[in-house]
Formats: sequence, structure tokens, C-alpha cells
Amino acid sequence: MDILRAIKTSESATRPVFADLVDEHGTSVYKFCRSLAYSKEDADDLFQETFLRAFEQPSKINASDNPHSFLFSTALYIWKSWKRKYARRNRIAPTEQFYETTAGDDDLERDVMEREEIRVVRELVEALPEKFRIPIILYYTMEMSVPDIALTLKTPLGTVKSRLFKARKIVGKGLGDAL
Repeated sequence: MDILRAIKTSESATRPVFADLVDEHGTSVYKFCRSLAYSKEDADDLFQETFLRAFEQPSKINASDNPHSFLFSTALYIWKSWKRKYARRNRIAPTEQFYETTAGDDDLERDVMEREEIRVVRELVEALPEKFRIPIILYYTMEMSVPDIALTLKTPLGTVKSRLFKARKIVGKGLGDAL
């Protein structure tokens, strides 16, 4: 997280406010970036780019009633931009995705079953249309409330509730079919 070193060495007047922002929201924003990105390196880049944009636009943070929501919106906007660029590049030269695996327990069978269930749920969530996937990630991974998700996505509260309901239904049906 090179951005933290840059903040600490900066002599800017906004440094204390920005450092507090990173300290207060950095962990949750990084978890969100990690849930969006396919690799740790991409998540690190997304995290740094998010706080770099926030550092470049202090007036937007000060004007925002909810800096947490502003940071999540910024990360989501950057990720969507990267996704569009990746899609264009992938049409020209396709690439393959690799997923990290975690070390297992002593109980091999239980570990295999848990990893399989996690893999199935992850695949089902990744297969959801973006309008359903993002609220599910924000709600379950980031543990954001429905009003905060609505504010982050700039959509009505009822729309977020509806999308969460439909996404749960799709994932539940897919989980029932897969297992």
C-alpha cells in the first residue's frame, strides 16, 4: 500500500484529514476492492487508485455527507472503467483467469466440501448480471446497510431491496441445482 507512504511523507494541508480517512475506511474499501477484483494485485491497484482519486478531489469528500459511500462509489466507478478496458483488450487477445486457493484443514472431506460450496457460490455470484452482483457484494461481503448501498449506487432504496431479493433467489436456485 504505497499510498500510505505517500500520505505520510506529504506536506499537504489535507494530509491529516486524508490520513484519517485512510485509517478509518481503508480496511473496508480494500475488502470491497478485493471482492471486485479477480486477483490480489488488481485489488491493490484498485485500492490505491481509489484513494489517489479521493486525494486529488478533497472538495468532493468534504462535500460528501458519507465519505465511506463516496469511496465505495469511486472504487466501483474505477472498476467498471477497468472492466470496459479489459473487455476491449480481451476481444483482441483473450486471457485466462486464475483463482487463489487456501490451505486445507486436517479434515480433508469437510475442507473439500466447504471449498466446493464456496466455489459454487462465488461462480453463481460472478455469473449474476452486474446490477444484481454489486448489491450482493456490498451487502454480504462489505456488510453495508441497504440505505448505504442505495446511496453508494445512487439508486432508490426500493430498487436495492428488489435487486437483493432477486439476486438471493437466483443464487439460492443455482445452489440448489448445483448441490
